Amino acid sequence: MALLVPREGDVQLLTDLLGGGTLENWLLGLFHANITPSETDTAATYTAQEATFTSYARKTLTRSIGASTWNTPVSQAPSGSPAWSARSQVGHSQYGASPQTWVCGATGDTIYGYFIVGATSGKLICAEAFATPRTLASGDTLSIIPVFENA
Repeated sequence: MALLVPREGDVQLLTDLLGGGTLENWLLGLFHANITPSETDTAATYTAQEATFTSYARKTLTRSIGASTWNTPVSQAPSGSPAWSARSQVGHSQYGASPQTWVCGATGDTIYGYFIVGATSGKLICAEAFATPRTLASGDTLSIIPVFENA
């Protein structure tokens, strides 16, 4: 399934882009319900179904450009197989050089996807369901490399 920016996220991203001032950090979370992301979703759609495995916590995505935060945006071929866009080049930025990783503690969970919310606004920025849910048991890891691309 493709990453979806819901209406709430569209408005928040435009506010950040055009409003100036300090950008809020984002929080990367996981959800454990079979949700198909929709344009009308809000943060509550996902926070009500947030992962519950032992040692789970949201990951902070700091809103800056640097080696350990969002990489310098570049123009490159779109990612994915098949690529999500027919354009030969899209704007691209990846969060850091290493994935965001969770290690499951004693109690497991089945994870269906991830979401990103504003750390202070609480607004849903985006969500994506995995093609196949991931069942986590004690000691299992789940890693995500956040990437934003736009065309």
